[in-house]
Amino acid sequence: MDKKLVLSLSKSRIPKLKQLKYIKNYLSKQELWLLRGSIATILLSAIFLGTYFYFTHLEIVPKTGGEYTEGLVGTPKYINPLYEKVSDVDNDISKLIFSSLFKRDKHGELVKDLVEDYQISDDKKVYSFKIKDNVNWHNGTRLTANDIYFTFSAIKALEYKSPLRVSFVGVTIEMVDDYNFKLVLSNPYAAFFELLTFGIMPAELWSLIQPEAAGLAGLNLEPIGSGPYKYSGVAKEKKLGTIKEYKLTVNEDYYGEKPYTDINFKFYAAFADAVNALNNNEIDGLSYVPSELRGDIITPKTFNFYDLYLPQTTVIFFNQEKNPALADKALRQAMAYAIDKNFLINDLLNGGAYGVSGPILPNSFAYYNEQKKYDYNVSEAEKLLDSIDWKIQEVTAEIIAEAEAQIESEEEDDDARVKAEKIIQAGIGAWRKKDGNFLTINLRTIDREEYQKIVDGIKNYWEAIGIKVVVEIIQANQAQAMVIKPRDYEALFYGQVLGADPDPYAFWHSSQTGEQGFNIANFVNKDVDKLLEDARLTSEISIRQENYQKFQKIIAEDVPAIFMYSPLYTYIHDNSVKGFDIKNIFIPSDRFNNISEWYLETEKKLVF
Repeated sequence: MDKKLVLSLSKSRIPKLKQLKYIKNYLSKQELWLLRGSIATILLSAIFLGTYFYFTHLEIVPKTGGEYTEGLVGTPKYINPLYEKVSDVDNDISKLIFSSLFKRDKHGELVKDLVEDYQISDDKKVYSFKIKDNVNWHNGTRLTANDIYFTFSAIKALEYKSPLRVSFVGVTIEMVDDYNFKLVLSNPYAAFFELLTFGIMPAELWSLIQPEAAGLAGLNLEPIGSGPYKYSGVAKEKKLGTIKEYKLTVNEDYYGEKPYTDINFKFYAAFADAVNALNNNEIDGLSYVPSELRGDIITPKTFNFYDLYLPQTTVIFFNQEKNPALADKALRQAMAYAIDKNFLINDLLNGGAYGVSGPILPNSFAYYNEQKKYDYNVSEAEKLLDSIDWKIQEVTAEIIAEAEAQIESEEEDDDARVKAEKIIQAGIGAWRKKDGNFLTINLRTIDREEYQKIVDGIKNYWEAIGIKVVVEIIQANQAQAMVIKPRDYEALFYGQVLGADPDPYAFWHSSQTGEQGFNIANFVNKDVDKLLEDARLTSEISIRQENYQKFQKIIAEDVPAIFMYSPLYTYIHDNSVKGFDIKNIFIPSDRFNNISEWYLETEKKLVF
């Protein structure tokens, strides 16, 4: 009855908080302790679950802010898509300022940039493109197909003298509307998209400048682009007026993924100067560290070193016309067997490269691993030389003295005098001789420390099997005009930059011989010509692979050149720079392929 009375007077069956203080009057001690334990357990569980949720759902994420400063060797001159390929400095900056039809992602794959969609005709000659309609120039105006039409026309125009022009011979452009255009090829070309990575220029601004005056335009150093970064300013030396710093800020109106940090470039005359700046904390990173300067970094643990794969080969090219002895394939094979490439790479280059065996690099889909390889084998080299009658003759000090005496004598024996001169020219040693002539090779290279080291090593290996080697160093700025174009060498140690696509047509087709071509060895082979022509006309990977495999087998057997190594591109920046994720590059500026993921500052954020 008491309970009924209380319940009849209560407005609610649920006790209020102030009533809970009386609960101890109704519970036994055992029940009371059980209640207290339950409450404590609930509270501790809540704290644990809350803490666990916090730490499992709290992420440290990139935050917009900060400025990354990188050192470059050289000075900017033409930050202009028409001329950017001439200089790595110009290309580095231009890549960040200008957008292109296609670009490379962090994996090195070609992806759409300004292009939204495209179609290719059945005959592979007409490419129809639709571009994005939400792209603005840094000055706020809209980018349209007219800008692409202008840029392409400028590349093709003789007046602009763009080095890109040669890549688009036989290609024309047709406007459709503001966001659609076509490129028409005279012949199919499998790697055509590889050519469409040039930056697009604003027609509204550049059309006001006469083509002949394009190189003098202020827009070359204060460009307007549509890329992730825009020009912010420069710092110049007061007396000379040369550019010391070049500043870029994030383009907040960028149509793609916006970067987190601004970029500042500082310029140096030599890599040694740039390394000193790195050691003095004047810069956060350096575009490239030569292998010989890597040991000069004072605190290497505070930096990230990235050894990037670059499509470049260093090769010993043979000129069979300059030295008739080199026309013998067995001799060229013997010279290839005589070189220990692994030792040169590991000992002289400190592992800053990897050995290659042919004109197509191992990371390419077209590489043929079963091609003939010339691993270090002195006995095989000597066997080949003996088989073609290049026999060893010892030339001692006594023989040299007799030869000198023969020349000084008054006897008019021309044959004896010529023979004596050859002996003196050969010098003391065990040299290969055939038909009265010593086997002598003139080996040329450019004035670069790395190349000189390798050439000295090659000289030692060849002389160890009896081939007399005369090394000649050529100034880098004279190499093209004095050596490469006129093919004035017997053997040339030289680097060759390959393209993103494995197509080696420019380097090994017979049409590319002579002063205007890149076929430095002047190699001529009808079968190779046909294979290279067919491979570039189809987009079928399997057909291209088959043709390139046959091509590599012919080159490996004939040995018109000895393929030495592909250098690794060493890029360095401070540990504070996060987000870099690049392994393969095709040109140095490709190190910025994932620049939108780089960051300096972070913040904590709960992720649900």
